[in-house]
Amino acid sequence: MKRTARGAGIALAFGVSLATTAPAAASQVFSDTLLSRPLATRGELETLANRLAERDDRSALLAHVRTRLAAGDFRPGDRVLVQVQGESTLTDTFTVRPDTTLQLPSPAVGRLPLGGVLRVELEERVEHYVSRFVREPVVRARPLLQVSVQGEVIRAGYHGIPADAALVEVLTAAGGTTQEADLDDFRLERDGEKLLAGPDLQRALSERRTLNDVGIRDGDRFVVPRDGGSGVMDRLRFLWVVVSITGGVYGLSRAF
Repeated sequence: MKRTARGAGIALAFGVSLATTAPAAASQVFSDTLLSRPLATRGELETLANRLAERDDRSALLAHVRTRLAAGDFRPGDRVLVQVQGESTLTDTFTVRPDTTLQLPSPAVGRLPLGGVLRVELEERVEHYVSRFVREPVVRARPLLQVSVQGEVIRAGYHGIPADAALVEVLTAAGGTTQEADLDDFRLERDGEKLLAGPDLQRALSERRTLNDVGIRDGDRFVVPRDGGSGVMDRLRFLWVVVSITGGVYGLSRAF
């Protein structure tokens, strides 16, 4: 799978630089951030495991890293977007089965085991599997993260977004914001805690940061509250950013 390396240099999922962090804290920030990235590579996680093995106070995190390396990222019910050039039956979203396998329709036969597979390894595995049935296939396979978008959007609810998609695709999947959206309090939450909000979140959107860049997890929640005051120009500027970006993966997948 071809990926950019821009997420690797992010010290903290929400924009804090390691250069301004004390050494011990910086090490913890690096560990927690890398582990939270959906598209962390096996090499990155193995390096992290080796670092954590040298520190007794990080044993719980080390166990988490080792579990991820052994079990992989995919769980029953997860969804993946597969596109195989020239093969309409193999171009769709598919759900991981209870036995952690992926079953693709004809011309594919059998099931593709995903146990122990990281998200970043998905495309290579799917391509190798499909090549058994299609000569020299051109394959694109992307793991989807299920995120909640609530409040002043056209289609509130859960949406499946590729882990390597720009954050703006979250709003695109939800149909964009309404005229009542309060962008000053636009925020990302996890387990009821605010993680990223206001100008910082808008900046991440305008810079086309990806879900992987900011460490989005399944179940994270984007909230667009109602504007109780004015802020019309802010809304218009923000909506312009959203509608000016074309070719979104949401429309391509036709799955949500």
